[in-house]
Amino acid sequence: VAEFTGLESLKIKETNRILALQKELKKIGAELIEENETLWRIVPTENINAIKTPISIATYDDHRMAMAFAPLATLIDIEIQDPSVVNKSYPSFWEHLKLAGFLWKEP
Repeated sequence: VAEFTGLESLKIKETNRILALQKELKKIGAELIEENETLWRIVPTENINAIKTPISIATYDDHRMAMAFAPLATLIDIEIQDPSVVNKSYPSFWEHLKLAGFLWKEP
């Protein structure tokens, strides 16, 4: 279980990142629960090792969704839809991950 505060503004960004996170986290067997207006919890609902992969993660035309889910690739096989969306804020993101030891297949 992980707890987060300060996420209030995520609802008014490029996409409603709270709803987007809730939808995408379900794909990996987790749930983002809004406890109150200032506290959210990520709770596992399934064993991540039991999830059928690859998991396709939607970016919602939002660069931070792609970047936030990228480290998940260290645990399971994922596909980031529209990986070029990171060009908005960090064009070298995928190359820098590669330099850090991440491997991926080009779309």
